[in-house]
This record gives sequence, structure tokens and C-alpha cells, in this order.
Amino acid sequence: MPDCKQLILSSIPDNNTSSHAFFSILLYSSAQIDTEKSYIIINNKQNLLTKAEKILNNFYPGLEINRWEDFLYIHGDIFSILRDCSIDEDLRYNFSIFEDELDRLTLLKTIFLNYGYFYYNTDQTANSKGYNLELVFNDDIVTLASTLLNDFGFKFSSNIRQNNSVLYTKNSNVISDFMVKMGASNTALEIQNTLAIREMRNSANRQNNCFESNLDKTLNASQLQLTAINYIMDNDYFDMLSESLKEIALARIANPDISLNELKTILGDSISRAGIKYRLDRIIKIYNDLKGDK
Repeated sequence: MPDCKQLILSSIPDNNTSSHAFFSILLYSSAQIDTEKSYIIINNKQNLLTKAEKILNNFYPGLEINRWEDFLYIHGDIFSILRDCSIDEDLRYNFSIFEDELDRLTLLKTIFLNYGYFYYNTDQTANSKGYNLELVFNDDIVTLASTLLNDFGFKFSSNIRQNNSVLYTKNSNVISDFMVKMGASNTALEIQNTLAIREMRNSANRQNNCFESNLDKTLNASQLQLTAINYIMDNDYFDMLSESLKEIALARIANPDISLNELKTILGDSISRAGIKYRLDRIIKIYNDLKGDK
């Protein structure tokens, strides 16, 4: 599965106000700030320091910046950084200045990068616990995280674990939507694909021998369609598809294990079963052409 955090990090800009939103969370979660000696030391093990250096070089070229593995040392006019990140002289943070939706999305992305965990059971045959996404906090930023999640329509459960506040969800659809919003669409597609394979296998095992023969054809066709759609989306060709092909592709991703007749029921009377098959075959042909298959 693609590294979702790397995908999310790459979606954060280096040179606009959203960069300050990223940096404000990084400072809150990982920094020691000394205003008397004018230095900031950031200790971060989440691979965020390269992004931080780019932002610093873009906005504050006069600063002294040194890097040692998981440490970043910043010396000079750090008050410009604090001002842009809305941190006052007493080092109190004011995240409410980030009112723009993209800025607030960057806040949530950076919170996930610092506090988030995504894991899953790859055993597709038995006793799978499925997917789990959680944010684990030992500070008060959990309040901001809860607000941002609610603002973007994500419902997470909460509990206390070993004195840490935890926001979490095990709902694969919520996790998939969250990954798309965070900028990790490839991860969302992998989740849907893995779940499709698991559900297909479980469904096939419950059927009798006669039905299994027909079901296998449906599953194989669906898997080929999903493979084609995932490849097209992973390689940034999705926007080149016609609107009618996009509609069919999204319908298949959302319903990976149903028949063409069931897809027709979902899509309504605007398209026939033959029309659905024709469009899915067109997507497969585009996939083969892109890969150079004949």
C-alpha cells in the first residue's frame, strides 16, 4: 500500500499561507522556542523537516538553519516566524487565524502527520480486524483536531488510552474518504481494492458450486475493471476520461463486487446494462493502451 503520509505531505504547499498553517502545527508539536536567544529547535521523527526547510528558505532566507537527522536548528529573526504563525510573546498559539478552508485542511493534514496512525490487517482469509485510523494526543491540540474533523464532516470516536486522548475510526468508508480529503487518493483506492478482494472471496465461499461458476466470472471481471480504474487514477489520467466514463469508474469503485445488473439499478434508467458494459470495456481498453498491451 502506498505511504499515505508521504502522499499527504507532498500535497502541502511550500509557499503560501497554508505553509504557515503547516509550520504552526509543527512548532506546536515538535519545537523548543527560546525568544531571548532567538532560536527554535525542532525535533521531529515524522519526516517533516525537509518540508520545513523548504518553507523557511522560501519565506525567511536570512535565517541560520542547520539540520541533524531528526533535529532542525533555526537562529535569527524567529519573531517573523512566530508572527506569521500567530504565536504571541508568551508562546500562545492562535490557530483561529487560519480561516481559509485550504489553510484549515492543511492544519488537519499536519495534525495527522504528527499524531496519526493508519494500520490494517492484510490477512484476507480469516479473522481480519480490518482497518483502523487513529490520532493519539498527549496535549490540548486534540480540541482543535476534533473541531477540524467535524468541520470537514468526519465522525471519529474518542477514548482515553494510557493518559492519551485518542480519536479513531474503524469504518473503512470513513477512512477512505478521509484519505481522499487528505490528498492520499492512492491509499483510498488500495483500501477499496483490498476490501473488494476480501468481500469477493468471502462471498464466493458462501455460494454453492453452480453459483460459484457464475460468481467467479463476475468477480474476475470486476477485479479487472478495478485494476484498470486504479491504474488510470494512480497515473493521473482520470481527468482525461469523458464524464460518462468517470461516472461508471466511480460507480464501480464504490460498488466493487456487484453485477452489471445491480450497477444498472444504482445508476437508474439513464443507461442500459449493455451501455454499462461498453463503458467498462472502454476503460479496460484505455488501461491496456496506456500499458502498451495489445
